[in-house]
Amino acid sequence: MPFALKMRDIGASELQIEAFRRNCVKAFSDKGCFISEDEIAPVGELPTFNQLPTLSEERNHELLQACAVIKLNGGLATTMGLEGGPKSLVRAHGQSSFLDLTVRQILSKRENLGSKALPLILMNSFNTSSQTMESLRKYFDSSEQPVATEIAQSRVPRIEADSLTPYVSSTDPLSEWCPPGHGDLYLSLFVSGLLVELLSHGIKYIFVSNIDNLGAGLDMRIPAWMASQNYPMVMEVSRRCLADRKGGHLAKDVHGTFVLRESAMCKPEEREYFADIERYRYFNTNNLWFDAEALYRLIASQDGLLDLPVIRNAKILYDNLGKACRVYQVESACGSIISSWPEAQALEVPRQRFVPVKGLSDLMLVRSDLFSIDSDYSIDCIRKDFALPLISLPAEVRSLDDLEHMLPYGVPSLRDCTSLTIEGPVVFGKNVKCEGDVKIAAASETFIPDKTILSGEISF
Repeated sequence: MPFALKMRDIGASELQIEAFRRNCVKAFSDKGCFISEDEIAPVGELPTFNQLPTLSEERNHELLQACAVIKLNGGLATTMGLEGGPKSLVRAHGQSSFLDLTVRQILSKRENLGSKALPLILMNSFNTSSQTMESLRKYFDSSEQPVATEIAQSRVPRIEADSLTPYVSSTDPLSEWCPPGHGDLYLSLFVSGLLVELLSHGIKYIFVSNIDNLGAGLDMRIPAWMASQNYPMVMEVSRRCLADRKGGHLAKDVHGTFVLRESAMCKPEEREYFADIERYRYFNTNNLWFDAEALYRLIASQDGLLDLPVIRNAKILYDNLGKACRVYQVESACGSIISSWPEAQALEVPRQRFVPVKGLSDLMLVRSDLFSIDSDYSIDCIRKDFALPLISLPAEVRSLDDLEHMLPYGVPSLRDCTSLTIEGPVVFGKNVKCEGDVKIAAASETFIPDKTILSGEISF
């Protein structure tokens, strides 16, 4: 098998090669990656975060001592127009990057615990490992030990769509590879031996989340509730709104087990049902809590090779000469493990626990005065209903450099803004304020003077 040979050449383990083979078999089978309407049903009402009982300080401390945190850090900042840099190193709020905020939150908790408890593990891809670990060198604890442990996400070949053979690039060999999605977390935990090590150090609970979700803080009421109900896993979900209709949703299979269906898993003729946010009300925030022992038993029982649903993503790659090639990436999502346990549970959480930064408009929001950093380095929104303004950026703003050119003195005040639409090349001065619905149209590059208050429609 040419794929196996290619993977052995970079030192992949036989388990990683077998995992890729199995995923490819599923991805290119007659059924493909689809989950059809006749296989699933909508999810009814769920337990809610606000119903969880409060904890005593002693119980909270006990749970923190038994918890480990895993941040998924395999992604690049390509949606922000940056090539080759980890998204976690982008400045998120103030002068702090996503990685800075993550580390400082953990260090703050450790200081309160009075120990080196609360392990932080970063799942890095081959794209993010080097720069991330170098950035962490500025953080050392009192014994001069790194603040976080790294586990390596697998590396798998991209597949040429026409021939279904390994993609080969004569100009960029690194582009021949991709991470296999964050569903690879479980194999990586198994292969590295880290899960066994965590258990040997008394870890009972594991919290997994995306590093770019600034709302994914540690709230120990969730593992306390999980333990009281004997759930092996709890997935935090939130209500879908119109902006979420193209994203994945939670459902149940014919046996009543939770299922995640991503957009790539929906048949084209069933898109109408998929996008119905009243029918499928919940989406996965990718904040996942695990009973560590139950997770180990599940992974070990399958020798690290969990039978997760797969996604076949089609992409167009261009080499340095501009030649295009259509490729497939075979991936799995870590949240899809919820189907592995009939006893797994979903918990409805408020939007405050889901503050993802996927694109430039999201970044503009979290950098604004709508958000602040608390003393424990968690992020807080001044709007308790979390009704954030809709931001529409101009076509000229396609990269982080473009955004910072538009905002040389920072984001204008959005405290009293309900929407902001910008058309044309605009540069904001200092202490500009937006009120209500604001629409700016500029025919040529326009500087908005310091201390301007913007409201309604403005043309330049």
